[in-house]
Amino acid sequence: MGPGARTGYNINCMKKITFLLFLVALISCKKETSGEQETTVAEVAQKDSCNFNYKVSVEESSEAEFAAGTPNALAGVFKEGLATPDTLLLPVEIATQKKKLVFNSINPAAQKGYYDEEEVTYANLGFSKKVNKHLLNAHYYEGHDYFLIDNATAKEDTINGMPNFSPDTKKIFSYYISPYNEREFLLSADVEIYVLCNDGLVALHKKTYDYIPYAVKWKGNDTILIKALSASEFYKNDTEGIDENLRHYIYKKMIVK
Repeated sequence: MGPGARTGYNINCMKKITFLLFLVALISCKKETSGEQETTVAEVAQKDSCNFNYKVSVEESSEAEFAAGTPNALAGVFKEGLATPDTLLLPVEIATQKKKLVFNSINPAAQKGYYDEEEVTYANLGFSKKVNKHLLNAHYYEGHDYFLIDNATAKEDTINGMPNFSPDTKKIFSYYISPYNEREFLLSADVEIYVLCNDGLVALHKKTYDYIPYAVKWKGNDTILIKALSASEFYKNDTEGIDENLRHYIYKKMIVK
């Protein structure tokens, strides 16, 4: 074989080797890309762990169905209450894993330079290991808010009333009795229903009703049982008092599905 033939042979070998290396690199690249796509899908699936396609319907219930219901899953874990006189002006500190949060109250009756409308007092209502959240109450000159604070991220989610958790602690029912509305009755109930997701709370239902919840239970994890009074009777009971045997309770259920 002459020199020219050897040179041609070497060139052909180099071309074949280069082509094989290209194929190996291409296959490797496809595998890596496929792996990245699968990881991304898994991460999104984990992050977006909630079903947002819930619908809430309201139906009639009964005294017997309510009696058989399950109470708030975290009853007794989060305490109800306001700041006491001895702690009224003290800052409320909540230590999360990410950072310490400090909430300073304002009491115009005890502090100069503030208007009544600026009043806000905070109360730490406890911590739940089950949902890994702190509960904070903010009481204003008119009204209040509740804050569920995530212990890992320090993220604050605002709800309008004391949270009532489903048996699996994945859903939350809360309500605020509002004296300000243009409806038929003086009082109304602003009802909120949330689902607890990895990134916090997602609102499923926000609506105003003319009956006021007196007690709330759960039937499974998707049905909220409500024992209520009409707005007018609730107001009369709250201001004058009505004998238990003379109250006209209304039984409703809110189905989340």
